[in-house]
Amino acid sequence: MNNHRYIKSTNPFEEDDIDDELFLRNSRRSTSSMNMQPTLDEQMQSFAEKKKAIEERTISSTDKSINILRESEQIGIATAEELMRQREKLEKTDKQLDEINATLRFSQKHINGIKSVFSSLKNYMSGKNDVSPSTSSSTPSTVKQSTSNPNLDEKLSTYDRYENHPATRLQDNYSRDYQSSSGSKDFSARLDANLQEMCNNISRLKGLANDLGDEILTQNDLISNIIDKTENADMTINKQNKDMSRILRK
Repeated sequence: MNNHRYIKSTNPFEEDDIDDELFLRNSRRSTSSMNMQPTLDEQMQSFAEKKKAIEERTISSTDKSINILRESEQIGIATAEELMRQREKLEKTDKQLDEINATLRFSQKHINGIKSVFSSLKNYMSGKNDVSPSTSSSTPSTVKQSTSNPNLDEKLSTYDRYENHPATRLQDNYSRDYQSSSGSKDFSARLDANLQEMCNNISRLKGLANDLGDEILTQNDLISNIIDKTENADMTINKQNKDMSRILRK
């Protein structure tokens, strides 16, 4: 390997040339970096754009929330209307069961009379005149009457027509609220309007949920009465079939 010794130049002018060149290069870098810094106007413009983007995202978020709440109201209204139709069917079934049980009680009286006649004929034919005709001791089956809720009749008046249902009236209310809150272009006013509408929607949804819960409870009671009346009718029919079979065998 060749050993070379580099001798540093002792010429002071050469060092001055290099220092000047480095100085100019550094100076150009400093100048360019200063030119890249945003001005005050640019900073204010950037801040305004960021603020506007945040406001738009906020309004968009509240608009989506309002749409979800409105859809929930529509679902609740549809559910309330379906429950009303179901209630009408249950009440019709309950009334028909009352008529069936009334008919069964009436037919039981006839069966008791027929049993008495057949028993009398049997005693007469057997010559047992000293024995009074046996009278059936069976009594008509007792039908459990539906227990009416004192508040049920009052609440039924609100369910007489679909358009008078508390939940159905929400449609008009929410459309009026929407028209009143959609006119303002100012961010603060529009945000306040959206938040107020969200509060109103939540309040209406709470009231609708309470009405639906009360309606379901009353319908559960109605279904329980229908089950009891059905069981009573079934037992009465079975008893009458057995009575008629015994009579025909005589």
